[in-house]
Amino acid sequence: MPWYGSHSFLNEYIRENSSRRIMEIGILNGDNAKSMVEIATQNVPPDNVEYYGFDLFADYSSRQVEQKLEKTGCKFKLFEGDTVRTLSKAVKILPKMDLIFIDGGKSFAEAESDWENSKTLMHDGTAVFVHNYEFSGVHRMVDNIPRDKYQVRIIHSSSEGEIALIGKRRNHPRA
Repeated sequence: MPWYGSHSFLNEYIRENSSRRIMEIGILNGDNAKSMVEIATQNVPPDNVEYYGFDLFADYSSRQVEQKLEKTGCKFKLFEGDTVRTLSKAVKILPKMDLIFIDGGKSFAEAESDWENSKTLMHDGTAVFVHNYEFSGVHRMVDNIPRDKYQVRIIHSSSEGEIALIGKRRNHPRA
């Protein structure tokens, strides 16, 4: 069963937490991006929603994704290329995010790079969802996250696969 497209767990989180700054690593065709933004605009005006997306754009063009996002009225920026390079540069200029969805490369090196860069964009209330925990590289990356700094919960979903939900521990100032 392919696990792509709109992810209900993300939409539910965005709705319940009024998330307005969203980052996604691994956009594919942009359907999930559009869905997350549309849910966010139920809580805040579209021009207050920011979406930042990273992808190789090997299967779908960035223009196809831009067209979907333009219809939502949100502010957005897409980054094309390998996140080992693009994300490490972008985190220096991006704001803190409310929600980060990591669904990019499945190797340990790719997943670890995505996590290491993404965690710099976390504020105390940021939720980081990591898709495909069942893949060995992703699994190893998540299992290496220090539990004294971060809360990690594994969500098992028959329709979505295994997802890790990561947040900062409130009592750890330098997480």
